[in-house]
Amino acid sequence: MASIFKKKQLWGGLIAIGILAFLFYDLNLPRTLEVAKRLRLWYLVPIFISTTLLVVFKAMRWKTIVSKVKKVLLWPTISLYATSQLIAVLLPALTGQAGRVILFSKKGNFSKTYAFSTIFLEVVLDGAGLILLMLASSSVFVFPQEYRFISYIIGAATLFVMVLFYLSLNFQARLERIGYNKLRRRSPKMFLVLRKFLRTFNEGISVMKSTDKLFRISILTFLSWASHIVSVYFLFYLFNFDLPIWAAVVVILINYLALMVPITPGNVGSFQLAVVAGLNLFNVPKTEAVLFSVILYIVDMLPMIAFSAFFLFKEHFSLSEISEDEELIAEVEKMVVEGEVPIEGDNR
Repeated sequence: MASIFKKKQLWGGLIAIGILAFLFYDLNLPRTLEVAKRLRLWYLVPIFISTTLLVVFKAMRWKTIVSKVKKVLLWPTISLYATSQLIAVLLPALTGQAGRVILFSKKGNFSKTYAFSTIFLEVVLDGAGLILLMLASSSVFVFPQEYRFISYIIGAATLFVMVLFYLSLNFQARLERIGYNKLRRRSPKMFLVLRKFLRTFNEGISVMKSTDKLFRISILTFLSWASHIVSVYFLFYLFNFDLPIWAAVVVILINYLALMVPITPGNVGSFQLAVVAGLNLFNVPKTEAVLFSVILYIVDMLPMIAFSAFFLFKEHFSLSEISEDEELIAEVEKMVVEGEVPIEGDNR
């Protein structure tokens, strides 16, 4: 019987094939070649610089988050972080996030709970950035109702999590005392596990109590979003689209919303469909939109692949060490998806 992980790959692959068939089946080949010939390829240089900076700024942000616990060098952090992002993209559903936790634990020498807390904090920071961008762009563009509804959910969830972070960090001793009073007789072992989880998790998000580091993290979050926006805006020039920079913001936001939970391996198909849907709001013809989505996917992936190749070569590491460890992935997915705490061997 196929494992759950392999089933995810199978269904994700079938969905990707279906989406790609939908996007490409009615494209006119001569028209596509004509559009490709008109591309202003010199714009690829600033595009690649921007997508590379996107990875660098996010890696620097993660480096700042973990600096409360461990000082790490920038270049190894960039290559490690890029590899974790590649894992998140390649593995379907939330298995990719579980894979990131495992990679940070194996190669970064962090506990799985701590690695999970830093990744969770990143997601919250990106969610906050997304809401701010959506509020800013909504002054010049009216989003369709379905996207506004999703943004409201993300905004409410982000605010809720921020409040939980605040309570967890500032009332840790009280929470431990409550847990002790409630669980010490019924399940002392569970109390010890929960206390360890709370302490390690708070260690991962403790950077939020440092004004200097929080400011630095906020700036790096802004720069990462800005780099992504600039790369899409230069891609408009590559295609000679007469679109304003806020159109790039809209395309990125819709892409981000659509890919919050990856459903296809490598986001193939779902990425292209989200980009085409975003460009459709600005009446970009389907041929140009599909070709645009393919090139954007390539320029987004190449920096991650380049940094990851360096990391894999230097560390003599194979992604199969994570993707084939299905039992460990299943364990970590319980923490990522279901919030279950006990993870064997989770020590530092």
